[in-house]
Parts: sequence; structure tokens; C-alpha cells
Amino acid sequence: MPTTSEAELLKTVQHYKTLSEQLQHALESRIAIEQAKGILSERYRIGVDEAFQLLRSYCRSHNLKIADAARALTVRPDTSAAATPAGHAVA
Repeated sequence: MPTTSEAELLKTVQHYKTLSEQLQHALESRIAIEQAKGILSERYRIGVDEAFQLLRSYCRSHNLKIADAARALTVRPDTSAAATPAGHAVA
């Protein structure tokens, strides 16, 4: 049976392992979002801020998480049902 100090150490290690996993997930989500903004910006010739607003609006109206939609867009950017500017069809 671990001593008190060993138990505390194990608890601390587990805490930092969990924190590391959460930070890695956040970083991966952020990367996908940035890539999706770039794809939308290039495709529709809009600024990256407008591309993010477009992505966010699409996700809100379709009850999707932004990171999930961004990942879908970056996997198959040519066929994704991603957000489109008013009056434009998805290419």
C-alpha cells in the first residue's frame, strides 16, 4: 500500500497527465479551426475574421461544435458541407 507521500505524488502525476491531455486536445482543435478559416478564406476570397464568423454561424445554426466542423472541413475541404457566405453554394 502506498504511503501518504507516494499517494500524493501519484495524485499529482495523474493531475498533470490529465491537464496535458486537455491542453493537447485544445491545441489540436485550435489548429483545425485555423486551417478551416484559411480554407474558407481562400475559397470565398474573404478575410479570416469573416471566415471564422461564417464557420461559427454555420455551427450555431446546425448545433455543431466549431472544432468538429473545422476538422470535417480540413479532412475533405473540397466536398465538406461547411459554412458558406449568403448566396454562395458549397463548391
